[in-house]
Amino acid sequence: MLLTRQIEEKLTKEFSPLFLKIEDDSHRHINHGDYTAGGESHFTVTLMSKNFTGLPRLRRHQQVYICLQEELKSGIHALCLKLFSPEEGRR
Repeated sequence: MLLTRQIEEKLTKEFSPLFLKIEDDSHRHINHGDYTAGGESHFTVTLMSKNFTGLPRLRRHQQVYICLQEELKSGIHALCLKLFSPEEGRR
Protein backbone atom coordinates (compact mmCIF):
# COMPACT_ATOMS: atom_id res chain seq x y z
CA MET A 1 0.00 0.00 0.00
CA LEU A 2 2.91 2.32 0.64
CA LEU A 3 4.21 2.08 -2.93
CA THR A 4 0.70 2.49 -4.37
CA ARG A 5 0.25 5.68 -2.35
CA GLN A 6 3.67 6.96 -3.46
CA ILE A 7 2.78 6.34 -7.12
CA GLU A 8 -0.55 8.12 -6.65
CA GLU A 9 1.07 11.15 -5.04
CA LYS A 10 3.75 11.49 -7.72
CA LEU A 11 1.35 11.09 -10.65
CA THR A 12 -1.12 13.52 -9.10
CA LYS A 13 1.57 16.14 -8.56
CA GLU A 14 3.07 15.74 -12.04
CA PHE A 15 -0.05 15.30 -14.20
CA SER A 16 -3.01 16.85 -12.29
CA PRO A 17 -5.17 13.96 -13.45
CA LEU A 18 -8.81 14.27 -14.36
CA PHE A 19 -8.97 10.54 -13.67
CA LEU A 20 -6.46 8.24 -11.98
CA LYS A 21 -6.81 4.58 -11.11
CA ILE A 22 -3.93 2.46 -9.82
CA GLU A 23 -4.46 -1.28 -9.67
CA ASP A 24 -2.09 -3.65 -7.91
CA ASP A 25 -1.99 -6.68 -10.24
CA SER A 26 0.70 -8.49 -8.26
CA HIS A 27 -1.64 -11.30 -7.19
CA ARG A 28 -1.88 -12.32 -10.85
CA HIS A 29 1.87 -12.88 -10.98
CA ILE A 30 2.47 -15.31 -8.13
CA ASN A 31 5.31 -17.62 -9.22
CA HIS A 32 6.33 -15.18 -11.98
CA GLY A 33 9.32 -12.87 -12.18
CA ASP A 34 9.99 -10.57 -9.27
CA TYR A 35 6.74 -11.28 -7.45
CA THR A 36 6.98 -10.17 -3.84
CA ALA A 37 4.75 -11.40 -1.06
CA GLY A 38 2.35 -8.65 -0.13
CA GLY A 39 2.16 -7.33 -3.66
CA GLU A 40 3.10 -3.92 -5.01
CA SER A 41 5.33 -5.24 -7.78
CA HIS A 42 2.96 -5.27 -10.77
CA PHE A 43 0.62 -2.35 -11.54
CA THR A 44 -1.89 -1.08 -14.07
CA VAL A 45 -2.25 2.70 -14.16
CA THR A 46 -5.12 4.39 -15.96
CA LEU A 47 -4.55 8.12 -16.17
CA MET A 48 -6.37 10.93 -17.96
CA SER A 49 -4.58 14.26 -18.08
CA LYS A 50 -4.55 17.44 -20.14
CA ASN A 51 -0.76 16.96 -20.24
CA PHE A 52 -1.28 14.18 -22.80
CA THR A 53 -3.18 16.31 -25.31
CA GLY A 54 -1.45 16.14 -28.68
CA LEU A 55 1.28 13.77 -27.49
CA PRO A 56 1.94 10.41 -29.11
CA ARG A 57 1.62 7.30 -26.97
CA LEU A 58 5.39 6.81 -26.70
CA ARG A 59 5.96 10.32 -25.32
CA ARG A 60 3.18 9.86 -22.76
CA HIS A 61 4.76 6.65 -21.53
CA GLN A 62 8.17 8.29 -21.35
CA GLN A 63 6.76 11.08 -19.18
CA VAL A 64 5.29 8.58 -16.72
CA TYR A 65 8.52 6.54 -16.65
CA ILE A 66 10.48 9.70 -15.86
CA CYS A 67 8.04 10.60 -13.09
CA LEU A 68 8.28 7.11 -11.55
CA GLN A 69 11.95 6.42 -12.23
CA GLU A 70 12.85 5.78 -8.59
CA GLU A 71 9.96 3.37 -8.09
CA LEU A 72 10.85 1.54 -11.31
CA LYS A 73 14.41 1.07 -10.02
CA SER A 74 13.45 -0.10 -6.56
CA GLY A 75 10.02 -1.69 -6.43
CA ILE A 76 7.96 -1.87 -9.58
CA HIS A 77 8.62 -4.92 -11.74
CA ALA A 78 5.84 -4.39 -14.30
CA LEU A 79 3.83 -1.32 -15.22
CA CYS A 80 0.89 -1.37 -17.64
CA LEU A 81 -0.08 2.16 -18.69
CA LYS A 82 -3.39 3.34 -20.10
CA LEU A 83 -2.90 7.04 -20.78
CA PHE A 84 -5.54 9.35 -22.25
CA SER A 85 -6.13 13.01 -22.98
CA PRO A 86 -9.54 14.42 -21.97
CA GLU A 87 -10.65 14.35 -25.61
CA GLU A 88 -9.86 10.65 -25.91
CA GLY A 89 -11.60 9.86 -22.65
CA ARG A 90 -14.90 11.22 -23.93
CA ARG A 91 -15.10 8.65 -26.74
